[in-house]
Amino acid sequence: MKPKILLVDDLEDILAVVRKLLPGCDVSEAHNGAEALRLAAEQKPDLVVLDVHLPDMSGVDMMERFAAMDPKPVVIMLTGDATVETAGRGLAAGAFAYITKPFEAKDLLELVVKGLDFAEKEKARRNNP
Repeated sequence: MKPKILLVDDLEDILAVVRKLLPGCDVSEAHNGAEALRLAAEQKPDLVVLDVHLPDMSGVDMMERFAAMDPKPVVIMLTGDATVETAGRGLAAGAFAYITKPFEAKDLLELVVKGLDFAEKEKARRNNP
């Protein structure tokens, strides 16, 4: 079964770059927080690549909503704000990892692979308590 990944960014260029990195995955895209939350509830993605700054809500606020989902998706946050504070807030809210924009494709792909591996282990743990 293909991993389900939800990409969330208001910039089409970012979505296009990330989409090209994931040819073996079932990829959905959202351009804002409301659309992302609706798709996440419907599709139950294994992994979410989430921009910190969206037009309708912050990625950190969205992390709280993702954390309440069952099953909870693994989230990699994208940020153009490379401050320790932003990264810390995202990780404290439950993000698996974060990466700053602009990013190297190989670095994001490495995080996606690690995130999907973590998601698979969590799924196995839930199914075999």
